[in-house]
Amino acid sequence: MANLLTGFGSTSSRSKCCSSCEQTLPVTAFGRNRQAKDGLHYYCKKCAAQRQRLWAKAHPDTVREMRSDYLTRIRASNDGRNPYE
Repeated sequence: MANLLTGFGSTSSRSKCCSSCEQTLPVTAFGRNRQAKDGLHYYCKKCAAQRQRLWAKAHPDTVREMRSDYLTRIRASNDGRNPYE
């Protein structure tokens, strides 16, 4: 797998503008996104977290269902094992 940041210079000297807060930040403030041309998300990590919190607050039933599904899968995969032994 090729590194998507290769060929763009060192990551410490690169910067990108967040689409949400419109601040120019170092690329380390952005998560990875393989589908984007530059290999980085459109929003900085701080804005992405804020957007996620707002979405979760607006969709509590969906969040509850997703958590329930996740816990069901985890419990099924750990069936019969005690993590404290």
